[in-house]
Amino acid sequence: MDQIEECLQSLVDVIKNSPEYIEYQRVRELVHKEPEKEKAIHEFRRRNFELHKQRDIDLYLEMDRLENEFAPLRAEPYVNEYLSAELAVCRMVQHINYRLMEEIEFDLGFE
Repeated sequence: MDQIEECLQSLVDVIKNSPEYIEYQRVRELVHKEPEKEKAIHEFRRRNFELHKQRDIDLYLEMDRLENEFAPLRAEPYVNEYLSAELAVCRMVQHINYRLMEEIEFDLGFE
């Protein structure tokens, strides 16, 4: 387990030093300085997440409504940069998770 912990720490260090994570931290800090903007971003993200969990809705229509509602926020400085940087980091972590699941034989019990 010590070797796994060492490798895991190395992976965390590489992620933290990646251009994607550095950019995310830069714009995150800018957004964090404006609490109302940060709160609105969190609300946008929460509602976006909730929409994607729902069934029996026209997702494209509802996403369009959400985008229109939050268009003024998205036009504000750093908001799109923040959301894009966050997405880049999330995709990096997803890729790591997918790769682990592809490479490790693990019976999930459903096929």
